[in-house]
Amino acid sequence: MREEDIRPDNLIRENIKLHKEDIQALLIHKNKFREISCPACDSKNYRNVFIKKEFTFVICSNCETIFINPRPTPEILADYYATSKSITFWNDKIFPASEEARRTNIFAPRAQKVVEICKKHMVAPKTLVDVGAGFGTFCAEINSLSFFDRVIAIEPSHALAETCRNKGLDVIEKSIENVNDSEIGAASVITNFELIEHLYCPGDFLLSCSKLLPKGGILIITTPNIKGFDLLILRELSDNIGGPNHLNYFHPESLRKLLSKCNFEVIDAETPGMLDAELVRKKIISGDLDISNNPFLNRVLIESWETTGKAFQRFLADNKLSSHLWIVARKV
Repeated sequence: MREEDIRPDNLIRENIKLHKEDIQALLIHKNKFREISCPACDSKNYRNVFIKKEFTFVICSNCETIFINPRPTPEILADYYATSKSITFWNDKIFPASEEARRTNIFAPRAQKVVEICKKHMVAPKTLVDVGAGFGTFCAEINSLSFFDRVIAIEPSHALAETCRNKGLDVIEKSIENVNDSEIGAASVITNFELIEHLYCPGDFLLSCSKLLPKGGILIITTPNIKGFDLLILRELSDNIGGPNHLNYFHPESLRKLLSKCNFEVIDAETPGMLDAELVRKKIISGDLDISNNPFLNRVLIESWETTGKAFQRFLADNKLSSHLWIVARKV
């Protein structure tokens, strides 16, 4: 899979322009931003690491989670997501243009992986709840496997919820915090993909998931791994790092701490990423990243790319060094 397959360059360029407009509209309220403790361990000890587009990123001195602080309040974020031109552009243009590539390269393998996880950990295939269902492609894929008795898409955005309904999905148009047991019945699995990094208070979200799962039910999370290769190398140069969309950057151990506080134990963690090496290579080629003092990266990612690129990416994935993190946790 190439980055171009899932994020077409011409559309991403237009989206970047819209995102800049969205940020300027949000920054009008910067004086209302709120200081928080570390979203993983609640520590109040942190230090600044960089500023990007007027958002300050800090690192927790205790657990090394990186997060935006101060950050927009939940009310400011809710208004941002309701009015964002760039998010509407993703739904109207980027997702439709890349859906087949995403289905083939991301969502079909993801659905298969979720089934394998459930079989491995002997989870009853009753109800799967996908929180932040977005364009609905994952739910459609998991439905096609006929493994779960019921698949529910939870999507608070009205536009995206309508997209899900148009695909024939079972949709709850609410945030997870406002969903009750009677609406979902006996959930055995909750999934959320690339969601927790967006949340003002990830702990509240995880506690809401815990309330909807029985003891032994599992939670499957994917999120950026701030200790993965491309994020470690690129940091603020990474297109993945940026506010206000991404507020929290965990790593396996810091996310384990947070999950433990929210009635979960981690039973599996891996980083099956496929794009770290390519993302760093593109920044080198564009001139954004200077590796003149790093002959190793020059050898692997430039000089020998055709012979070493894929092998290097496999090495990152196999050794939990990719920036794409999967966590499986069981409610205790």
